[in-house]
Amino acid sequence: MFSDDGQQKIPACNIYNIDESGFTVCQKPGRIVATKRKHSVGLLTSAEKGKTVTAVCCVSGTVDYVPPLLVFPRAKLRQSLIDHASPGSVGADNKSGWMQQETFTQWFDHFLKHVQPQSRPEPTLLIMDGHTNNIDVIDRARENNVQLLVLPSHCTHRLQPLDISILSLNSYYNAEVTCWLRSHPGRAVTEQEIGELFNTEYGKAANVQNAVSGFKKAGISPFPDDPLTQEDFAGSWCTDQPEESYPELQLLANVGVACHTVAG
Repeated sequence: MFSDDGQQKIPACNIYNIDESGFTVCQKPGRIVATKRKHSVGLLTSAEKGKTVTAVCCVSGTVDYVPPLLVFPRAKLRQSLIDHASPGSVGADNKSGWMQQETFTQWFDHFLKHVQPQSRPEPTLLIMDGHTNNIDVIDRARENNVQLLVLPSHCTHRLQPLDISILSLNSYYNAEVTCWLRSHPGRAVTEQEIGELFNTEYGKAANVQNAVSGFKKAGISPFPDDPLTQEDFAGSWCTDQPEESYPELQLLANVGVACHTVAG
């Protein structure tokens, strides 16, 4: 497919977004409402400090969900940790439990296996928020018909579909953990339960409506005539300064004019 100006177009079915989110065994109970009394009222939580498991999610503009990758803070992964995770999910391990270069390479291989971009006539576009500067992934992307697009800082809340409509499921996850603790008195949530608890909430969030809404609100598919409004830049207004506040900018402009005059 080519546009009127001869540039190759990438269809929505070939546009994917990847993002990650952390899920802890020690959930935030949230606030509760109770009558005023002498005795305190509270909710259960697993521990004062717990481990965090990272879920790496990916979806296309036509609602093709790539099975998640769960990163556990361990030296060696036990396959039983993902027995009850979402179908097709894979596991990874590192000491921090967060996305690292080797982990992202492992996820990218998982992505290639699921999406099969090399067999598609148009390139596959992968939108992300700057996970790593991994030359191995860049080389593999070039070899497999994948184009990488890294979003600028501080704008993923507006331009990243997963951030907008799907990975806001942490509150639902916290509620699911609270229900689990009530059903299993005297026990604490461990890594062994993370896969099943995440699967329950991911199944609710990873649906057609949320995926379509995320890509639409991000202005990716369908592409709107005016994807951004003045309100989207409201956060920068507090730092706006008139040009006269920066005399060095005027100096640079004068130097540029002088150089242009000499060159002419």
